[in-house]
Amino acid sequence: MKQKVKLIASDLDGTLLQNYMPDCSEEAIELITALTKKGVIFVPASGRQYFNLHNMFKKVDGDVMYLCENGALVFYQDKVLLKREFDRALALELCHMVIDDPKCEVLISGERTCYVVPKTEDYVDYLRNHIKNDVTVIGAPEEITEPIIKVSYFTPKDYRDQVTAYFTKKIAGRCQLMVSGNEWADFAPLGANKGTALEAIGQQMGIAPEEMVAFGDNENDRSMLEFVGQPYLMQKCNPTMEDVKANHCDRVEDVLRQILNGML
Repeated sequence: MKQKVKLIASDLDGTLLQNYMPDCSEEAIELITALTKKGVIFVPASGRQYFNLHNMFKKVDGDVMYLCENGALVFYQDKVLLKREFDRALALELCHMVIDDPKCEVLISGERTCYVVPKTEDYVDYLRNHIKNDVTVIGAPEEITEPIIKVSYFTPKDYRDQVTAYFTKKIAGRCQLMVSGNEWADFAPLGANKGTALEAIGQQMGIAPEEMVAFGDNENDRSMLEFVGQPYLMQKCNPTMEDVKANHCDRVEDVLRQILNGML
């Protein structure tokens, strides 16, 4: 690397976590530890909640910055660095739009928990025991008293594109809708994405885009990859991402090791 690397952001599902891995590899943790000792800030950049990311990276927790909820929330050393909130009326409208579709389950993000109005117990079990979220079960979205950060929906793979096209027409430019996985998509406030979050982090930490590396594979990573000076797109990316100008890689760990070796 010719330019000094000061920050490395990586998407998780499909990027650092491949083939449905539940946790990042010990190799990745060792590399993150070594990089932070060299003064590099590592940023898990995900649609996941803070509780989830905090537990996944607890071995390096004090040194890692968390870009959560696709850029709507950033935590560093357990303090909020950035928070973007939904207009409450719009958020509630989105929640009910998802709940009214019999093939969709809603997930509503607060600062430190997610709220669900489950149609099946299996969905709650999936979130708590597979995704490992902090989950609060409610009877209706109106019960939520804190600001809503993001509204997501979980749906069968073969229905995702159809329902996403329908929801896109319904929101009519009032918020963003991004696909974040085979079965997930997220509504977010306008201007809240991984790219704008990295821009805000850079301004606060004095880090230029050219000093940032980012890894991603899906549409919710596009803004991040287009913002940083050193973007990496996974070989097994969403085909819609193939127009993004970026280096390609098979494993994040391989590039992290190259970056570290360049610093030694």
